[in-house]
Amino acid sequence: MALGVGLLMGLDREKHKSAGTAAQAAGVRTFTLVALLGAMAALLHSDVALGLAGAGVVILNALSYRANQVQYPGLTTEFALLAAFVIGFMAVGQIELAAALGVLVTLLISAKSTLHTFAVSQLSERELRDATLLAGAALIVLPLLPDRPVDPFGVVNLRIVWRLTILMLGVNALGYVARRMLGSQVGLAVAGFCGGFISSIVTIAAVARQAREDPSILRGAIAGAAFSSIATAIELLIVISMTNVKLLPYLGPGIAAMGIIAAGYGLAFALTAKKSAAPAKPVSGRAFEPKLAFLFAGAFAAMCLLAALLQTLLGPSGAEAMIALGGLIDTHAATASAGRLASSGTLELAAAAFAAMLAITLNTLVKAGASLIFGGRAFALRVCPSHLGMILALWLPWLYLR
Repeated sequence: MALGVGLLMGLDREKHKSAGTAAQAAGVRTFTLVALLGAMAALLHSDVALGLAGAGVVILNALSYRANQVQYPGLTTEFALLAAFVIGFMAVGQIELAAALGVLVTLLISAKSTLHTFAVSQLSERELRDATLLAGAALIVLPLLPDRPVDPFGVVNLRIVWRLTILMLGVNALGYVARRMLGSQVGLAVAGFCGGFISSIVTIAAVARQAREDPSILRGAIAGAAFSSIATAIELLIVISMTNVKLLPYLGPGIAAMGIIAAGYGLAFALTAKKSAAPAKPVSGRAFEPKLAFLFAGAFAAMCLLAALLQTLLGPSGAEAMIALGGLIDTHAATASAGRLASSGTLELAAAAFAAMLAITLNTLVKAGASLIFGGRAFALRVCPSHLGMILALWLPWLYLR
């Protein structure tokens, strides 16, 4: 393994050395020998031998850099050589990790031109700030929030609310990155489907806002909005299967029909978007809008409090109202609640299914409202027919079974 990793890393450095873009001292033989030296130091099981070998690599590496720093000021080759020694040492006891790190380091050092071009020419200051903001929200703020309810009704968990905020920021960033990588039309369609697994309402709001800013991507945004509902249907079927499989005969046919309608509608617009000759504007602007995410998270918390208050005031009869109103924010949570209440005997299967269908219907109407608010009339007039078709597809099997 040490031999293979050394050869792999050395071949990359040898290639750069022949092109005159890397230090002349370290090539394929040097990297291979250093990796093997690390493995031999590990096999000796001697701290003295390991220290001498490591110190020798460091000293010779430093002298090589000093001799070549004027012509080759970078430190990539020097640090890669140290990594080869450490990976060779690891290969004796942790061969799988050593193999993975060897490939990873090689990919990293071979991607210099790509990473340099991306950082200097493609990544803007605003995009870098947005990425930092998203990382801070997920890695700093989220772990600090309490993972317990903080309200008298026991329904508002700040960590869950903040996680929803991060998810909304992420789905906007996903759409932005997809547009940058795949183009405006195809990227929005792919981002719409992926984002639907997080929140279809959020996804529709995001693609609608982008379509409003750039009318040339209207058809791609409509395809993305429709594809987000496919993800909703898939998740609903999974949620029902996990919470109460007995609800599937009541809800399964209608939800499956909703997904089929969304797939057909989105595919039609995706194909026309691909054939469209209208040039799209270059993708620019912010990866996401923080104010929109915070507003949505606040509405989610307020709806949870309202649903808990209704259940407290109305007793068992308030459960159906709670489920139905929950669809205004998150149809998956509302459907899961219906399944749990039916399993516990609080609601009959038919009543729970009816409440879940009301939640799904209200959620679909919210999607239509989001398309109008964020995308304008032109976007809404083209998206809303799919929402109407999905509502009919949901209720027709129910009426037939009744």
